[in-house]
Amino acid sequence: MPASISQASSSAGMDPFQNMSHTVIDSHIKLDSSWVTVMCRATRFHITVSHKDIRRSHFETENSEMVAKAIDDDDEEDHDVLCEWIVDPCLPYFRENTSNVPKEITFKDSVGFGIRTLSQGHSRSWDYECFPSDDTVLDLPPFSEVPNSKASDLRIVSDTQWVDYMSEIPQKAILSDDTSRFFKPADDKKQLLREVDMHLRIRHAGLQDKIKVANLHSIVVSDDAKMTIGLLLDLIPSTSDSLYSHKNRALASEYHARWKQQITATVRQLHSHGLVWGDVHPGNIVIDTSFNAWVVDFGGGSIVEFVPRKKVGTKAGDWHGVGKILDEWILEKKRYDLDNRAGYTS
Repeated sequence: MPASISQASSSAGMDPFQNMSHTVIDSHIKLDSSWVTVMCRATRFHITVSHKDIRRSHFETENSEMVAKAIDDDDEEDHDVLCEWIVDPCLPYFRENTSNVPKEITFKDSVGFGIRTLSQGHSRSWDYECFPSDDTVLDLPPFSEVPNSKASDLRIVSDTQWVDYMSEIPQKAILSDDTSRFFKPADDKKQLLREVDMHLRIRHAGLQDKIKVANLHSIVVSDDAKMTIGLLLDLIPSTSDSLYSHKNRALASEYHARWKQQITATVRQLHSHGLVWGDVHPGNIVIDTSFNAWVVDFGGGSIVEFVPRKKVGTKAGDWHGVGKILDEWILEKKRYDLDNRAGYTS
């Protein structure tokens, strides 16, 4: 049954739910329909705003203007404003459906709901209908060479760096034998299939434990094994720092040669067996506690700043990205400092 919430009730100082933590983890903004996925207390909420559903309502013009701004937004400020505008009226529903979340939760407890916004006439209230949603999981074919881990057997690891770890995508899982693994959620079917395929090809090529790539441990599935929730990979002994964390730091200068050699060696090994890394950018290079560089993420995405669109998914694209990162991007601050000392900058 649709619930009606006044948008004005979520304004600063008046919202009784404003201290409830939530995180926008994904979004897609278009003129005809937009959606936002939010994590709140171990629950994902997938909120859809369709232009046809709010036509001739108080929200139609405001929504259209905000969407247009968000689409043209370079610094994502307008995008973030739109996402919160969509989310705020749904906070009471979040509270209603997350009031009994246990302190220690498993991946089975992390459920999903869909929310479709509805608004009729000139009402200043935001109506919506809600329903259980499986948008947070994927239906993938079985992989006979990769074991499955049942969601109910995996505990979600709390992280002290987050105020409310249940409002973030879990990054680690504790198995029944009390060992821990890195968790990668199943957000995109095509990318997840490529990730699994790449790890199997790395294994078949005999590269496991020869290159600095975390091994695939298992596929996380629902207890009935019908849906895929994500992947478990071996943990890299790291503080979760990617190369982004090391730019402009002294360590980047001290270990630059080592990291360049290690990443180059890994990519060369992959290429020698017909494998392409693909998503080359600083966030996919993890530095471990011994200051070694590891390659992660074989889902096949890309960031145009590091790999041009025409080269995505090719060996040439890999080398372009590696060169961009290690010969240009990570040295930018260092070069600026040298130029500044020489008096070349004002």
